[in-house]
Amino acid sequence: MNGQSKSKPRISPRWKGGRLQAPQDAPSTEARLLAGTTECLRRYGLKGTTSRAIVAASGVNLGAITYHFGSKDELVARALLETVRGWLSPAMAVLKQDMDPAERLVAAVAELQRTFTDAREMLPVYLEALVSASRNDTLKRGVEELFTEVRRFLSAQLREQRVAGTLPEWVDPDAFAMLLVATADGIGLHAALEPDAVQPDALASQAVQLLLASRGSEAN
Repeated sequence: MNGQSKSKPRISPRWKGGRLQAPQDAPSTEARLLAGTTECLRRYGLKGTTSRAIVAASGVNLGAITYHFGSKDELVARALLETVRGWLSPAMAVLKQDMDPAERLVAAVAELQRTFTDAREMLPVYLEALVSASRNDTLKRGVEELFTEVRRFLSAQLREQRVAGTLPEWVDPDAFAMLLVATADGIGLHAALEPDAVQPDALASQAVQLLLASRGSEAN
């Protein structure tokens, strides 16, 4: 009818991939929740990261957590895993580059060294999450997926270098990849317990020398 304004169409949530998706502002809200959760984890630890602390840090309402992520546990797991992926991605990007294997290794270790320095503050939270994963199905599933992804990536890199002759035949790519991941976790543990005893520069230098020395071990 003339003189009457038309009502705006209602924007409804939508389902995608088996999960309820929010309207057009979803990416912004999800990003704020993830950033707020990460900040809470850094400041309060895993146990202190409550739903109310998250929404206060994110500037959203309480219902946004379940609306976008299904549960607080899912949100916390996602924030933790994205943080760890952010730590690893620079080194993994270097390892994908087409360059001399030795130079690529040195560059990747340098990236991990920088990441380690930047991530020190979050290491206790990461270790707390690993311990808690056995009692939290959501976190356990996410940690398993992340570790599997990292191990497969490292194994493929090691296998490629063994085929190219950069690493000796005795190197088992799958076992060595597991060893590297376990070693990294061990270093993280000692860095949290004895921060002054763990020197990233010295560890990086020793790791590079050890791997480079293995190149000539077949000839001995």
